[in-house]
Amino acid sequence: MKYNIIILTAFLLLNCSFNSTRKNKEEDKIDAENITKQFYSILNKSDTRELYQLFGEKFFNITSKKQLEKMLYDISTECGSKVTNTKLKKWETFVSNGTDSRSEYVLLYIVQRNIKNTEEKITLEKENGNIKIVGYDVTLAK
Repeated sequence: MKYNIIILTAFLLLNCSFNSTRKNKEEDKIDAENITKQFYSILNKSDTRELYQLFGEKFFNITSKKQLEKMLYDISTECGSKVTNTKLKKWETFVSNGTDSRSEYVLLYIVQRNIKNTEEKITLEKENGNIKIVGYDVTLAK
């Protein structure tokens, strides 16, 4: 009986994952905002090659660099190439540390552009210790 308890305990410990999680912490939002600030700064310089560094592999598995360039060109043509102001409308973060670590951030901005304003949702995740953009969705602001 003693050996069965030891084996059962060992089995349970091996199959458990130990994580600490946190949601919507200000410091996580700030970490994500640092990336989006870089994004908008580089976007104003129209340097798409420099922008690539901010995007993660997960993004480029779905969207090619050529598709991203076309999307940015279309947005700048219809809404304006210059971002004059960004206002964070809504944000959510989820960070899990431990055996199943992951970090996810979603930031929704109202973006003032020189032609039309947009609403831009930027989804980020931590990849190899760095926060990267994995989703970028733009709609016309209401």
